[in-house]
Amino acid sequence: MTDEEKALADRIAALEARVAELGSFLRSAIGYLSSDPASSLTKSRVILERVLLTLYRKSMKKEPSRAMIGDMLADKVFMANIPRRIAARMNAIRDMSNLGPHGEEVDSTDAIRVMRDLIDVLEWYVVHHEPSCQVAGDQFARQSLEIFPQLLEKYPHYLRPEITSVRFVQSADRCWLEVTTAAKLNDYLVDEMSKRTDLAFISSGSVDDDVFFGPARSITENAHRFISEFDVVSIINCTDLFTHEAATRIDAHWRQYGVVSESA
Repeated sequence: MTDEEKALADRIAALEARVAELGSFLRSAIGYLSSDPASSLTKSRVILERVLLTLYRKSMKKEPSRAMIGDMLADKVFMANIPRRIAARMNAIRDMSNLGPHGEEVDSTDAIRVMRDLIDVLEWYVVHHEPSCQVAGDQFARQSLEIFPQLLEKYPHYLRPEITSVRFVQSADRCWLEVTTAAKLNDYLVDEMSKRTDLAFISSGSVDDDVFFGPARSITENAHRFISEFDVVSIINCTDLFTHEAATRIDAHWRQYGVVSESA
């Protein structure tokens, strides 16, 4: 798997819990990117068709006359509810995914391009149309996304064993990392304690010193940034996710070689 394919897979992993009904299609689409681009394009088309059908039923309060991608995308009344940047991606997915089934030659770059557009569409969809992922306009509303499975897969030997959940939590004006740990009291009692850390102290390192995890971004984008772009040195400096032994090894490697080692 190339670095770009891995980045796409990480974004899908952050999304999958919110669109569980599409999980098998998403895994197939990403799995076929290089080995069978035509099949990947077909899976992406199926996903878009299902998302469009859900959106149509929700916004139009009825079934489409024909549940076909082209017909729904051509419905001006329906499409008026969808931002133009998202509609443009939907049309691009439709155009490209039509090539494989009609015998046209396609390769992995075509499938990757469509996958990028599809993930953008899904990230928009879960934030604006998935109730559990929406943030109301008041200061008390919260949304959260579980990222522990992805972190456990990426850092199987680094994470503290008592951690049972890691969630990215977001409001209209703040982002937190919520870590839950378990403590066994006796044979039948296990207490859990959750701690939320405000992430506003982490800067992007750019000239304007913006925060790395900003509430202006969607929760899926922020979760993806934490999983894929926040390196191990940043993790040991900003969180207590890793064991003391792991943090010590990472710090020693950084001090000796001046490079980040992600190997777990």
